[in-house]
Amino acid sequence: MTAREAQAVARIAGYGYLTIFVLAILANFFVLGPLGVRGDAAATAANIAASEPLYRAGVAAFVVVLIADLVVGWALFVTLLPAGAHLSVLMLMFRAAYTIAHIGVVLSLLGALSFATAPAWVDALGAGSPVLAYHFLASHGLGFKVTLIFFGVHLLLLGTLIARAPYMPTAIGWLAGAAGVAYLADGFGTILLGSYGAYASAASAVVIITAITGEGALMLWLMIRGVNKALYPESSRKPSI
Repeated sequence: MTAREAQAVARIAGYGYLTIFVLAILANFFVLGPLGVRGDAAATAANIAASEPLYRAGVAAFVVVLIADLVVGWALFVTLLPAGAHLSVLMLMFRAAYTIAHIGVVLSLLGALSFATAPAWVDALGAGSPVLAYHFLASHGLGFKVTLIFFGVHLLLLGTLIARAPYMPTAIGWLAGAAGVAYLADGFGTILLGSYGAYASAASAVVIITAITGEGALMLWLMIRGVNKALYPESSRKPSI
């Protein structure tokens, strides 16, 4: 692959990242987030039922995010292959594992919608139907944190590859790796502790700031620069292990 081709593929990764950022933020914070009422299953189910078209649009946005995730994973693999063939394959595998696991998490959103709106479930279960709708919506948030463990490993591998690649900024590699550590700590913390108690807001802020800094810097570099073409090894040279 030539440096020009690598730059084009890297920019595909950058714009794919932008797609993920925009759609995930819209779906999480402007569609699904406002519908959930903590501790109130009836109100949550009523909100979902009242906003069904918007809710479905949010689920569709997550599906597009999953597609974009795979495209970004492929583009990063191709871009960073010269920095380490084996690590690049492992990096791609962990991103694919995260994406596949996330499919099941997104399916829980459709479960919440069914229990909130489907007459068969609502009539048969009565007061139990909103409880199940609330459970499946809450399961999305919990399941997403668990899948981010795989994504955190992906970012650690990605950061290592970027730091090793002379045609990518080392600082961005360290920032991506730091985001990976934050995701890992948050995911395992959720599993082992269940809740951070009074420190929940602070813990969330650390993860969000670290992720936005690391992944945001990577996204901007990929979109604007792609790779440093002067330092990119041409295809005549074998990738390192």
